[in-house]
Amino acid sequence: MAVNRYAYNGPIDHTIAPQLENIRGKSVIITGGANGMGEAFVRDFVAAGAWVTFADVNEERGKIVEAELNADGQKCVFIKCDIRDWDQQKAMFEKAKSSSPSNSVDVVIANAGISRSSGDSLWNLDGVYSLNPLQIWWKSPELTAPTDPNGEPTKPDLNIVRVNIDGTFYTWKLAVHYFRQQPGNWEYTGTKYALRGFMRTVRRSSHEQAIRINYVAPCWIKSAIRTAEYEKWLVDRGVEFGEQKDVSSCMLRIATDRSITGCDDKGDDRGLTTSYNYNLNVTLPEDDRTPEYFRNITSWRC
Repeated sequence: MAVNRYAYNGPIDHTIAPQLENIRGKSVIITGGANGMGEAFVRDFVAAGAWVTFADVNEERGKIVEAELNADGQKCVFIKCDIRDWDQQKAMFEKAKSSSPSNSVDVVIANAGISRSSGDSLWNLDGVYSLNPLQIWWKSPELTAPTDPNGEPTKPDLNIVRVNIDGTFYTWKLAVHYFRQQPGNWEYTGTKYALRGFMRTVRRSSHEQAIRINYVAPCWIKSAIRTAEYEKWLVDRGVEFGEQKDVSSCMLRIATDRSITGCDDKGDDRGLTTSYNYNLNVTLPEDDRTPEYFRNITSWRC
């Protein structure tokens, strides 16, 4: 069945009840489905009549949920899977398809993820408690003790990144493979938006160590990141490119003006504006980002 092209039509009316008959008999995959929100998803989709394959690293809990839901007939299957492992995810998707009554994959919910409480050493920042240890511990009691700010920096294990980004990208790749619709440039866009979120987070506490955090996200700048053929393809379709000098000017302004912190500067093409700041806390619908809007943005907004 055809899917409508994306268009912003305002917020979704959450008062409308789901049409559960549309999910009955569908094959659904849910990662991180052994507990928490994932388990709630599994239970609700099974109750609605879907065939559910759910994956999790917690095998003990997963098998308990599976046995309970299948007590009066086969409705779901649990598969132990670490989403950071491509081969495990691939095998899970293959099993989900082959074991479903419809021999299909119809819905994928990439729910699996971890947080700081998992002990990721990325947050074991050097000297992070040096200014106000009680305040930091109150905010984040799960963190381990800081390393010596005068010593060698420690390499983070990046478990949060491996699970929440890498693992979810694996899920997405497998989902679109089975859906047979592969959009272009999703990896690049996804990673860049992840960095935007990361910078929004670290800017909240960086001042405690007298560090300024800003984010430069150049758009349509001539660079070696894309091929000449792709650049020509964009130009032929009306895209106007800015110059690398424009981005360098952004960097110089941020580096030399200590009043600028927590901002996201987006260098755009010269036909609109050479440099403007976009409020990190607001995301406008694409349809509202008109050339007139960009021309009117001439000041820093943080």
